[in-house]
Amino acid sequence: MVRTAAARTPVWVKALLVVVGVGLPGWWLVDRHDRIANQDRLAAIASEIAGRRVRVKCPGPIGRMMAPGDTAAGVVYLDAEGRVPDETKLFTGTCAELDALAEGRRGRQLACAERSTSCGRDVQSLAWAADTLTHEAFHLRGYLDEGVTECYAIQTMARTAERLGATPAQARNLAVLQWETGLPEMPVRYHAPGCGNGEALDLRPDDPVWP
Repeated sequence: MVRTAAARTPVWVKALLVVVGVGLPGWWLVDRHDRIANQDRLAAIASEIAGRRVRVKCPGPIGRMMAPGDTAAGVVYLDAEGRVPDETKLFTGTCAELDALAEGRRGRQLACAERSTSCGRDVQSLAWAADTLTHEAFHLRGYLDEGVTECYAIQTMARTAERLGATPAQARNLAVLQWETGLPEMPVRYHAPGCGNGEALDLRPDDPVWP
């Protein structure tokens, strides 16, 4: 076949096709690898809290595109008979914050948390993410009451943050921040009677440190 000059495909179009053809699959593989590594890391923490082997799912590229601005943090879906499953689904913001914490990309936020509990919304988002993973793991342990679950989560989330790279001081202040700022923003069903230092839901009644 003989092609005229006008019929030839421009070089820039060919280059674009190569970039798209090679770049998109490569990006998808990298994204998938990072997401699975994050899920496995978070599942190990959730399993420790739940007392059994459980899974953590984070949204993939399509899920993130379908809900780019989701405000939900995480969820555990009971089955038709009300039984607790072996999996929790965390949403985009939660997974991203915990991944960034584990990969050392939240140094500035942790430094502020170590100095003070009066930091910006970015530090609050980090605290919220650590609390969410812990909260959903307690659901997987069998606690269904949101208030009791959240009370236990706030007392345990420092350990979650430490497992992901925070120092003990940073992790504790994230928990204090969640107690002082995050919990008051939650609906009333997340506020359980007896959730306080030395009260009925105190997991460490002999320890004066709270949460």
